Amino acid sequence: MLPTNEITDNPEAPGLPTDPVQVEQKAELDELFDFNTARIQLKRMIDDWDHEVKQTELRRLKRDVNIDVEALRQKKKLDEDETLIPVRVIDTNIQREQPAYVNYLKNSRRICTFNSLTNPDQDTQKLELEFTRGMTYISWETPHYKNIDGAQTHGWDALEVVLDSTKPLGVALEHVGHDNLYFPRTSIDIQFSKFVIRRYPLTLMQLEAFTKAPYSFNAEQVAKLKDSRRSTNKESETLDIYKEVCKKDGQVYISWFALSDGCDDWLSAPVPLDLGLIDPATGQPIPTTSYPYFILPYRETEKPMIVQHQGRVYYDENKQEAQTAILSGYVNGLTRASNLYASPAKENGTGAAIKTVEGLILAGGRMLSEPVNFWSPPYPDPTVLNALQYFDVANSQETNQPNFAIANRKDSRKTATEIEAAGTQQQMMNSVQLTMFSTLIRQVYNFVWLIVQSKALRNEIVFLQIDQQQPIINSLSQQPVMDPMTGQPQMQTVRMNNTTVLAQTYDLRAAGDIDVVQRQEKIQQMMQDWPVVVNTPLRDQFLQDLMRLKYPDVGERYSQILGQTSQMQGMQSIIGRLATILQGAMQQHPEMMTTLPPEQQADVSKLIQQSIQMAQPATGQPA
Repeated sequence: MLPTNEITDNPEAPGLPTDPVQVEQKAELDELFDFNTARIQLKRMIDDWDHEVKQTELRRLKRDVNIDVEALRQKKKLDEDETLIPVRVIDTNIQREQPAYVNYLKNSRRICTFNSLTNPDQDTQKLELEFTRGMTYISWETPHYKNIDGAQTHGWDALEVVLDSTKPLGVALEHVGHDNLYFPRTSIDIQFSKFVIRRYPLTLMQLEAFTKAPYSFNAEQVAKLKDSRRSTNKESETLDIYKEVCKKDGQVYISWFALSDGCDDWLSAPVPLDLGLIDPATGQPIPTTSYPYFILPYRETEKPMIVQHQGRVYYDENKQEAQTAILSGYVNGLTRASNLYASPAKENGTGAAIKTVEGLILAGGRMLSEPVNFWSPPYPDPTVLNALQYFDVANSQETNQPNFAIANRKDSRKTATEIEAAGTQQQMMNSVQLTMFSTLIRQVYNFVWLIVQSKALRNEIVFLQIDQQQPIINSLSQQPVMDPMTGQPQMQTVRMNNTTVLAQTYDLRAAGDIDVVQRQEKIQQMMQDWPVVVNTPLRDQFLQDLMRLKYPDVGERYSQILGQTSQMQGMQSIIGRLATILQGAMQQHPEMMTTLPPEQQADVSKLIQQSIQMAQPATGQPA
């Protein structure tokens, strides 16, 4: 319910306050909740972002470098024998960096690790797997991929946590888009912004669907928008609809609006943002106090404001232009050098300017009426390619890819140690780069967990269920059914969410820190230590542990096979030694064989030989 002001102490203007403090409070409420007053600030903020929206589209064009060479020739910006070959440095660098993020997100059996602040000794594995199973719905990775790509391109991007009844846990993540989120441009943290706006480009069909629950847009305002679009023949175009979240007394309110096509009131008036949060200890509803938006910066620097973060377009656009010019110039030079040109051997004496004669075709066996000099421009210097290689190596080093830089270096001094050191350096750099992503994952899923926890405690979703004993309730009297023999309520076993575990306070961390980054560091260290360990008693156990770390999906099976092989080799060695000792004893004391029945004497000799042969693969030589 919206805050209201019911003060009526002004007899001349009933309902209007006269106290200065009350006047200021009413002005603040109007600024947030009265559409005609609020739209002034809303429009001002959206207009303030107009330049950034245009720059965002320009950065996308620079990244794609979508060039129509034929169109440039027709416009005479390129000659007929010229071409333009784009070197997409920006896109290449973005693609190079993404595997580290994808590996961090996907190569873990869980999204987050849970640490119970209520009971630090609690085993949270089931809770982690249940949460991961519910949040890895179909295409759950897509918002993360788009968010990462947007942050790399523009400097930052954002995710929104939304309620979604079609998802297993009733909550989902949405990618917002760099040019779709508006907040004060001087903001350091959007959580302290007075209001935040998200833009939605909607078709009229989508807009019609928004008139139904859960959005319930104002049908009158939607009709005005549709009529305006039809009258201007823009029915097939998208329309910008905005969602605003603002804070009043620490509580978040949500509203929807449009600023065009005759819309003169809220599409959905401000109401408290209800994410269904409850206090785990009391079960009582609690208000939403944080905006459900989370920003991923590409790089963190000392610059405080969000809009000051820069992405790969900013860092690479000049290098991309230089490399495109060098490569295109080199190819055009080759093309012209391979063509044949001609000029008169002597002047015609008229002093007229040189003219280009077109349509003449050279053919063998024919004579020309005038002497002609034939020539071709010189081929471009091949050292131009060294400049391209320089740019490539320098770019690889700048983008935290030292192993690419070494592989691309044109010399014979590459060593295994150098390549290994480069790989170690790259991993360290990637770990630093992933820190911002790890922070985002922690922020997002801690917020998601509060929603999931509240839904699970209210039994709105199936989560972490166990068998529990409950009294059987009479459907008519709503009283427990009593056992006539014991006088106690009759009990039944039901599957219910484990409220004892769910009601605890948890701190969530990105599982990639442990399952990916630390695991890769440990694998690399173990690979380096393997030459030292291989000839020690630690060898077998060390190798089994390495298989588990390096191959999470099949490592356990490999480890079991290695363990069984090790045990078998030990048994083979023991059997071989026993057979050798027994064979020696038989040779020194032949009478021992005479004590056995004739049929067993042959079996003993055969068994001794088989045992010795079986021991040979384990030792590599006869026992």
